[in-house]
Amino acid sequence: MSYRTEEKITINFSMLTEFKNSLFLKGAEILFPKRKIKSLYLDNFNYQMYRDSIEGSLPRKKIRIRSYNNGKYFHEVKISSTEGRFKTSKEIKEEKNLEINKIGLFDKMYGPCKPVLLVEYEREYFKFKDFRVTIDNKINYFSYYNKFLGLEKHPVIELKASIDKSLNELMIDFPYPRTRFSKYSNGIEKLLIQ
Repeated sequence: MSYRTEEKITINFSMLTEFKNSLFLKGAEILFPKRKIKSLYLDNFNYQMYRDSIEGSLPRKKIRIRSYNNGKYFHEVKISSTEGRFKTSKEIKEEKNLEINKIGLFDKMYGPCKPVLLVEYEREYFKFKDFRVTIDNKINYFSYYNKFLGLEKHPVIELKASIDKSLNELMIDFPYPRTRFSKYSNGIEKLLIQ
């Protein structure tokens, strides 16, 4: 398990091309081709993962099934703790994906969890120095029952590095205001007001 630093930036669509151009001018490289991502989030009946995220409680988790446009499925758990943040990811078979979609799963911390939210978006991947930069765009939220809940107003940029990297270096290379942003929390807020 490796802990990581993660910073998030939201920018206007009009600034996206300028941001990407500045990345290339600084020497960034495309890490992977752009791809579409689908994340099916699970939570318990009290939406405790959502509540823990909003309150900033530690430790906390987000549990999801992530799929790419290559037909593969991954059971992922994002954990925030006093030591830092890390993610586990395990590829699962189509049958296991269908089972989790149908009945959910049991988590030791949160108990029985069921699918509650689907988030679809496009992601671009870049490598800059020792940082990974991702740009998420066209973020759409759906209820588990496929009811459209809304579209995110801005692209989201994530800066990721190992925990031992200096945040000052990130600030120098990316002098943009930071934001606290969670696709899961934003989607659940849209779901709960429906």
